Amino acid sequence: MPGDLIDVLVPVPLLEKFTYKVPKGNQKRKLKRGVRLKVPFGNRILIGIFWNYSDSSKPKRASYKFIKEILDEDALLDKALLDLADWSSRYYHYPLGEVITYFFPPSLRKGKEAKFKESTYWKVTDKGDFFDLSELKRAPSQREGLVLLREKGDLSQKSLRAYGISSVTLNNLYKKELIQKISLEQLPVNSHRIEAIDKKKLTSEQNISVQAISGEFGNDKTFLLNGVTGSGKTEVYLRCIRKLVDQGKQALVLIPEIGLAPQAERRFKELFGDRVASFHSAKNERERLDVWLGAQRGLYDIVIGTRSSVFIPMKNLGMIVVDEEHDASFKQTERFRYSARDIALYRAKLSKIPTLLASATPSVESMSNALNGKYQLLTLKQRATGADLPSFVPLDLKGKALKEGFSEQLLEEIGSELNNNNQVLIFLNRRGFACSMICKSCGWISHCDRCDAHMTVHSNPSHLQCHHCEHKKPLYTICPSCQHNEFESYGIGTERIEDYLKKKFRQFPVLRIDSDSTRQKDSFKNYLKIIDEGKPLILVGTQMLAKGHHFPEVTLVGILDADSGIFSADFRGSERVAQLITQVSGRAGREKKPGKVILQTYCQEHPQIEELLKGDYETFIKKIIEDRASTKSPPFSFHVKLQAESFNGLLSRDFLSSCLDYLNKSQLMNKDIKTVGPLPSLMEKKSGVYRWEISLFSSSRKSLHSLTDHLQSFLYLPKQTRKVRWSIDVDPISTM
Repeated sequence: MPGDLIDVLVPVPLLEKFTYKVPKGNQKRKLKRGVRLKVPFGNRILIGIFWNYSDSSKPKRASYKFIKEILDEDALLDKALLDLADWSSRYYHYPLGEVITYFFPPSLRKGKEAKFKESTYWKVTDKGDFFDLSELKRAPSQREGLVLLREKGDLSQKSLRAYGISSVTLNNLYKKELIQKISLEQLPVNSHRIEAIDKKKLTSEQNISVQAISGEFGNDKTFLLNGVTGSGKTEVYLRCIRKLVDQGKQALVLIPEIGLAPQAERRFKELFGDRVASFHSAKNERERLDVWLGAQRGLYDIVIGTRSSVFIPMKNLGMIVVDEEHDASFKQTERFRYSARDIALYRAKLSKIPTLLASATPSVESMSNALNGKYQLLTLKQRATGADLPSFVPLDLKGKALKEGFSEQLLEEIGSELNNNNQVLIFLNRRGFACSMICKSCGWISHCDRCDAHMTVHSNPSHLQCHHCEHKKPLYTICPSCQHNEFESYGIGTERIEDYLKKKFRQFPVLRIDSDSTRQKDSFKNYLKIIDEGKPLILVGTQMLAKGHHFPEVTLVGILDADSGIFSADFRGSERVAQLITQVSGRAGREKKPGKVILQTYCQEHPQIEELLKGDYETFIKKIIEDRASTKSPPFSFHVKLQAESFNGLLSRDFLSSCLDYLNKSQLMNKDIKTVGPLPSLMEKKSGVYRWEISLFSSSRKSLHSLTDHLQSFLYLPKQTRKVRWSIDVDPISTM
């Protein structure tokens, strides 16, 4: 018989599992790992996860609390996902009790039932089947309702209402035990698949890729699909998924941003019907639970989702696709700092299925793994439509007068393309109206009180906003420094560009697409509908427009500030700039019309700009790999960052110094481990706290993780962390 003491994962930032008692009435019931429980924790009731029965040698104390309720008959997560949660906790050095909550949608974390939405149905009882209808002659509506249910069988309350049978009538029949009420789950999808055939003819490169990937179904194999923009990478994995679905298996497709979901979902539904679902934070709790349950029960063949979708249970998962695998959005940068791409790779390993990483601009890590044979490299060098890659035109801005960030030549090119009934995309990775507000009299600048950053000017509605902590203020009318009232808006953002282009090209629509203009549900989907109409217009946007979108009528891309990020203090800065410029450039000339990319730059002779102008990202990234190898930077070493933040910068610094002293006394600190810091973060003050950090580097992943485990025992001492908040970031992607 199972014991009466169990270990439970509780969603609190503590490493240990907590021991609880099982009430006598439930002690004969054998619990399965992963079952949800309601447990008392302090003065709260939390949703915990049963992990295992406690060691029989554990002392039995009267102080152990009883669990309140067992919420599930069976575990909602299979063994592979429970193992994945355990590995994720150990690899990212984050409490398992909190990690496992990421595997559940919000409603299940709150303890709600793991069921689809239920509807009320009515059916005739045995008594109702043989009841003499003449006894209802004084209640004609009841007689009508009973006859209808006898003829039609089970009917929903909604259907009965349509027949004119009221809830009062039904309740009266219920009281007479002539009918009974039942609740049935409403499945969100049909049970059948559609058999649409994609008539697009694949190129020879696409065919080779499809054959290679589909030949590895059932094996733990990683592919890197490196294809130029417009080469048909999506078509490759669509064909692979078609073969997979025909075998009765499911596919998980990870995308970096919500903005890509509508276009991807539409494309998949054309081939697979309503057995396709998307999962992301723009959906409400009910929608997310339905997708989660549908995937778990095998009702969906394909789930398309953002970062957190990597944890969704799938009944018969056959392949994982990570589209735009290089994108920084796959890395969570707060609390549980996981990489969805890397967790996808480990999930595939546990399930013995292939992973496809797809990108026109692969990350240094993935390209390095492909070059050393760890991944199989598949290359698409030609656009699927036969269109040529866009031509690059550098525009040297030195000595040139600009109008709201535009050179005269770029404005002429925009006008020419619009008059030829084409679409134009203007790229600036800076939202808002202007970078800052400056007093003309004394030079005062709108600085954020909570961050080491300027507050951005927004025009609709008018306000100042910090894009790091999201703090907002009304626009100043009087300078707080000199009391004068004349201000200048310095710098340009997407709002300012939009206003200028609307005045300059009045006869053409201007659509601004950034995180401010797409906050409302379905707003991005509505923009895509307008773009797909093919009429001449101007798109103004940030990196939201750079990733994965197919705009067949865009023939000109204008990059207003190609120099942005080249001189970044982050060692990944040049890689990111190259990826962004290459991606946004790839939106031009994807169909029959030729494309052109104009890069406005003050640094035309800069080596990186020269490389990008050649349009050869693969050569560019190989040079960066060589540079990283010579300096032993990631991926040629492994990196863990410890960050501390407090309301006093000295506290953060001193705390990290004590951590470093503790590590230096450890036998695990060997010559192979290099420490950098304590140093202030690139943005030392953010959201009102001061941030300092230590970086640990080692060529041995095992040594680095052993040292980090040792460090955790120090970090969880209450006296050490009373005034400081700390975080461990394994494989960090940013030094901000």
